[in-house]
Amino acid sequence: MTIGDNVKHKNNRKILAKAWHDFFILGKENISDVDEIILQSWKRSKGIDFENLLNLPTDKELIANSKRKNHILIDIAKPYMDDLYKIINNTNFMVTLIDKEGYVLEAIVHPKLVENTEFHLANISEDRVGTNAMGTCLYINKPIQTYGEEHYHKTLHHFTTSAAPIHDGEGNLIGAIGITGFAYDVSVHTLGMAIAAAYAIENKYKLFQEKQNLLVKGYSNLINYSTSDGVIILDSEGKITSANKHAENILGIKNEDILYKKVEEVLLGSIDFSKYLKSKEDRFNIKAVLNVNNKNISCNISLIKLKSDLELMGYILMINKDQGPNINIGRQRSRLYSFEDIVGESNIIKESIEIAKVASNGNSNILILGESGTGKELFAQSIHSNSHRRNKPFVDVNCGALPVGLAESELFGYEGGAYTGARKEGQIGKFEMANGGTIFLDEIGELPLSIQAALLRVIQERKVRRIGSTKTIDIDVMIIAATNRDLFEAVEQNLFRRDLFYRLNVFTINLPPLRDHKEDIPLLINHFINKYNKLFNTKIEGVTEEVLNVFYNYDWPGNIRELENILERSVQVANSKVIEIRDLPMYLRMKADNENIYKSNISLLDFQEKKILEENLEKNKRNIKLTAEILGLSRATLYRKISKLNIDVERYRL
Repeated sequence: MTIGDNVKHKNNRKILAKAWHDFFILGKENISDVDEIILQSWKRSKGIDFENLLNLPTDKELIANSKRKNHILIDIAKPYMDDLYKIINNTNFMVTLIDKEGYVLEAIVHPKLVENTEFHLANISEDRVGTNAMGTCLYINKPIQTYGEEHYHKTLHHFTTSAAPIHDGEGNLIGAIGITGFAYDVSVHTLGMAIAAAYAIENKYKLFQEKQNLLVKGYSNLINYSTSDGVIILDSEGKITSANKHAENILGIKNEDILYKKVEEVLLGSIDFSKYLKSKEDRFNIKAVLNVNNKNISCNISLIKLKSDLELMGYILMINKDQGPNINIGRQRSRLYSFEDIVGESNIIKESIEIAKVASNGNSNILILGESGTGKELFAQSIHSNSHRRNKPFVDVNCGALPVGLAESELFGYEGGAYTGARKEGQIGKFEMANGGTIFLDEIGELPLSIQAALLRVIQERKVRRIGSTKTIDIDVMIIAATNRDLFEAVEQNLFRRDLFYRLNVFTINLPPLRDHKEDIPLLINHFINKYNKLFNTKIEGVTEEVLNVFYNYDWPGNIRELENILERSVQVANSKVIEIRDLPMYLRMKADNENIYKSNISLLDFQEKKILEENLEKNKRNIKLTAEILGLSRATLYRKISKLNIDVERYRL
């Protein structure tokens, strides 16, 4: 019966049983003792086996696919199902959630029902089992209650079910929720409960869709029109919800084959996605070797958290292929950066450049330390370009992307037939490729311990021995290593060899994060806008004051690379001559909204003053009285500046 009907007391099952027998056994058409909706469903059910309930061989796989596809619906519905079951727990009922095709997604069953039921259906659509509240509810797209012999199938004659359809935000049917119990426990109240639960699930689902649509809309240009990046969108649980054509091409996959699967099930290899998804950081830039369909792919990956009102909505993965070792000799030298390419006028950047120039004049091992996106490769290439080795090879090796089993052969080479699968002619290693020039060991902190010992020997002896060979080969290379890891801590935790660390740590260059030299942001903005104007044939002239305020107040976890990525996107989507707030990525706009920093009064000069104050406070062991005296300020003035510049006053004492 439907919600608009007056609920009848169904205490005379003999009438229903006779009507069922007359219609299905005797073939009578004129049945007057059955609700019209039930009678129409009976007519649709004719021809279905009403003696046996069988699951099809394909049901198991179809249910698994449906659960993957409808995991958001399941996650939203589960708490309401739990609450509903607690209310009806004493009445021997069960609560069931099905998808729009009738497949069972979730069920909470009372033990007494389990004891007295011999069937376990995978699909309860009307096409499969005939008239039943949940299947018929899907067909008529309305709430309904079925009782006893109103069910088509004989096995269901002992039960009653109340069911209500569930719709998404656009009114599309996506499933149904039902309450099932023994026929003698039939109650009008269960139909109302099912309707209320469906309504609550719909509202929650609609809210989720609105937020999801907002995020997708904000990244639609990036997803659809990215010039080279593969883009994959994940939900808050790390399940893939969409991927663009570039992602399909880079990874050799089809969108329909990966949808609703967890990212770590699809993208195997050297990266532990769960570690990054669980991290408190909002963005990561990672180099890794992905294994997709048994094929290794070296990739550069940017992982960005998507948030709305501080709530995690999902993630965006931007993927492009790592082209492997960058070998530059002779006429190819123009591909390398030089110190003139480094943008920045802050003292901290100038100091880094001066140290790097000094390092370029010698042959000592160089270790570049800095967070991801600070320009470690830019500095490494500039050092090579400024050295006497400038016309010799520059070989770039991503240590984090080296497969563990092949790392030694990649670095040091091998003789023909050295191992199964090796080339007959053998292969020279990266150190031999770099002979006379420079080898850049990027992400050295990711190098496996088993390879670190071999690397240490090469650095000490300046000789390499190919795998499978007894001969050693002299090498003359400048070694530049770089990492975003804290190698001091890694050494203490026995994750990095102490002797190798000290061999590399002869000439150390510390690159500052962008948050420590925000005074360079205007120069960087101009540089990247000019770069992408030429690339995309656009004529963007700059950014608005509001955008500049957002940039000044942002912490830049992805550093200069993140700023470049944002400006690359913004140059393409901007509708005016300047980049506006609406042109920024969604995650940055949301952060600005939450912190209300569009119209911040903090200027570039303020940031410089803030840095001076913080440096002096730290130098004076956070003593405000002493700091004020050194700076020639009264304590009241110093406190006022601390307040204006958002310096944490609680950290400092008199």
